[in-house]
Amino acid sequence: ERGAATAGYCGAATAGNGGAATAGERGAATAGERGAATSRGSSIVGEQGIACARGNGVKVKGGLGAVLVLVEENRHDYNIASWKSFVVDGDTYKADTFYQLVCGEITEAKDQ
Repeated sequence: ERGAATAGYCGAATAGNGGAATAGERGAATAGERGAATSRGSSIVGEQGIACARGNGVKVKGGLGAVLVLVEENRHDYNIASWKSFVVDGDTYKADTFYQLVCGEITEAKDQ
């Protein structure tokens, strides 16, 4: 609980409730309730956490009340092409469901 974890390229980082996890390119970061997860692959958090994923084809998921952020990059220069943030409310955005950006719009990921 309340730990921190970091992983590099293609790595996986996991932190407990209230913890922070960061993973590099094509990595995966997971944090528990009220935790924070950032990656250039996939990010997962529990209830009331915050998850951010930046890159191309990245995805995020979270528990109820989680704030999720998705950032798409231009493939040629890595600058931001589009980004969106949202709250998992259980209605419009479901808990424990992966989301990604497709042409700048939030969509449910096909490969859960």
